[in-house]
Amino acid sequence: MHAFSSSKSLIEEISQSHGFAARLWEYRLQKQWKGLVGEVVAAHTWPTRIKFRKLHVAVDNSVWLHQLLYLKATLMENIQAQMGELQLEDIIFRIGELPESREDTLDDPTDQAPVSPDAQKTARDYTRGVNDEELRDSLSRVIARALSSGQNQR
Repeated sequence: MHAFSSSKSLIEEISQSHGFAARLWEYRLQKQWKGLVGEVVAAHTWPTRIKFRKLHVAVDNSVWLHQLLYLKATLMENIQAQMGELQLEDIIFRIGELPESREDTLDDPTDQAPVSPDAQKTARDYTRGVNDEELRDSLSRVIARALSSGQNQR
């Protein structure tokens, strides 16, 4: 149990100090989106980013956007109940394109945007202290993607 606690605190410290805590939460939300909001809502929406404690969600059409305004409080409650550590203040809905292959993209690392070697090295350096090999590898992949994604957005 002690190793798990220290791994968790290491992950939190790394994500906070290097500015990609929001990216990790975005990844978690995307990975669990269908379970958080339900299959029907998930078919028409996609969480795109978290900025200033606001979750931005792309919606595929105006009819759904209007309906989601009525469901906002319920969705917020569901997300907070299942992801209590994520402190959201609001959900912002906007019309936008949804990724074609949302679930497959998250599960298949080869379907992601390319990760730079520098990002991979940095991610390995950050996770060196994690004893559990599987956790260390998974965390390294997430951090490397977050770092590469940040570089691609500049």
